[in-house]
Amino acid sequence: MINPYGVTNSPKIKGLNSSKPATVNNTRLYKAVDITRHNAKTILLGASRIETGINPNSSLLKAYQPVYNLGIPAASLYEQRRYLEYAVAYQPELELVILGIDLWLMANPRKTRQGFSEARLKSKGLSLREFLDINFSIDTLTKSIETISSNNYRVKYNYYGENGLRNTEYLSNIKFTHWLGNPLNRKEYKINEFALENLKLIKEICQKNSIELVVFITPPHASHIEAVHIGGFGHVIPEMKREIVKIMPVWDFYSYNSVTTEPLDTVTNYRDSSHMKTEVGDLILSRIFGDREQTVPSDFGVMITPDNIESELTKMSDIRKSWLGEQPETVKFLHDLKQGKTSL
Repeated sequence: MINPYGVTNSPKIKGLNSSKPATVNNTRLYKAVDITRHNAKTILLGASRIETGINPNSSLLKAYQPVYNLGIPAASLYEQRRYLEYAVAYQPELELVILGIDLWLMANPRKTRQGFSEARLKSKGLSLREFLDINFSIDTLTKSIETISSNNYRVKYNYYGENGLRNTEYLSNIKFTHWLGNPLNRKEYKINEFALENLKLIKEICQKNSIELVVFITPPHASHIEAVHIGGFGHVIPEMKREIVKIMPVWDFYSYNSVTTEPLDTVTNYRDSSHMKTEVGDLILSRIFGDREQTVPSDFGVMITPDNIESELTKMSDIRKSWLGEQPETVKFLHDLKQGKTSL
């Protein structure tokens, strides 16, 4: 009745179970079921920067509707490939895939994360065993009570909209610096060949099924990019871009530009250093699809290919040098974080 995970067809009743906070911590389950409820012509594929940063209802996607956001938090390229295969199997009208690549996932050694199930992606809907496990368990009872409570008392919980976009209201409590510790303190950061193989497979799946594939590199805030450098792995960034363009041309927004370089005390484009707001997502879509109704900063986004990759990498290096001189306070703050002189 309450359906806290949003995976059965029980009705949504306002004030009782229309908002489903449990879906967010069970995204891999929820979206495997939810995608089969849609006849999507366009899928937004990627990790958390996609699930929170690209709005399926954007006016810039009007010509490509219906659109479903299949972004999944920290999803590896393997997981993204498997969910794409699943979507292709049950979305016969699928015509376009917009893939946002988080560069850090190109170095992620993990094949899957908690909640991923190969068995779940082999057939439409839930197996009998999973249906029983979900609907008749103490965890489900607990989540049902939490769902009723959140709907009655208007508690700020995360949940997904009808088209897969994550509600970010609850995330407003997360500090801008929350994710900076990851790139600053990595022990290892190198290209994962398995990730590259799955990127190639994503391309092949789309080609085989006559689906247009549009790919872009997601843009964190400049402070997040610089944290990679301070962490000792700045050299990996160009290596990753070189490997990606060997597979396909890609729109590159991962750089120091007028969108990503807002001073830390006046940031409006980002929720935190890693995650852009949907307004930035609209700028990305405008650049990709050549929309003339919205003004996009001239330095935001460029198509990179094997022919121009080296010149674009040189530009990024030069712009970074200028940025370092323009924002010494941000640079000092990042070094202080690295050295433990200040906290997140």
